[in-house]
Amino acid sequence: MPKPVLAELLRFIAANEQLPRTLQRYSGYDRDTLGKLIDAAADRIEEAEKAREGAASGAGSKGIKVRKQTDVEKAAARSATELDEAMELSKAERDQRRRERAAQAQREAAQAAAAEVEERAKRTRLYTDGAARGNPGPAGAGAVIVSPDGHIVAKVGKFLGESTNNVAEYMGLILGLRRAKAMGIKELEVFADSELLVKQLAGDYAVKAEHLRPLHDEAQQLLKGFSWIQVRHIPREENGQADAMSNRAIDERL
Repeated sequence: MPKPVLAELLRFIAANEQLPRTLQRYSGYDRDTLGKLIDAAADRIEEAEKAREGAASGAGSKGIKVRKQTDVEKAAARSATELDEAMELSKAERDQRRRERAAQAQREAAQAAAAEVEERAKRTRLYTDGAARGNPGPAGAGAVIVSPDGHIVAKVGKFLGESTNNVAEYMGLILGLRRAKAMGIKELEVFADSELLVKQLAGDYAVKAEHLRPLHDEAQQLLKGFSWIQVRHIPREENGQADAMSNRAIDERL
């Protein structure tokens, strides 16, 4: 069997050996990191061997004898020193780096949130709701459209007679989408406090109730009529204007 080249031997160790004692000795480093460091040492050795071969070919014509192992040994020693220095990185320094990475992640998350708020401010918002007193009972649908600068530009409500809350929620959305389309709005962010409505539109929930399917289909068709649209679920307390409009529709039989 031919004698293994040192660089090849190191790469074999990096790829195949688990190095449990090394990992125990240098806690804080995982197996993948050790493998990369050993690969780096192999690269250094190969570079030194190539340099030695070049020097040997140049010196051979002059009859100078070259010690073949010297440069290789130096490269191996240099790589071993670098490995030790990397492994001896103090726990305090590693902890500091982890804290810096966590802080950077928080900054990036804050920047992303700020960008989302800024982007949202450029779009028209539609708030929709439905109410049924008794479920089924007297029901109403309501919607409020808010301009990008925060002004209410349209309110719409409709009395539905005897109906259910889910029907009223869908009708609130449909009324709002119809009005937004009539106003020529192209990009729209929709907010509703009905989780069922939002999940069914997203395809997360199946539309099991037969009487809701035509309303679901109409809502989906209306949504496709906008160049950009997004439907979001919000808490009921953030949907006060649309809620008031749906109840007004019941009270005033709009």
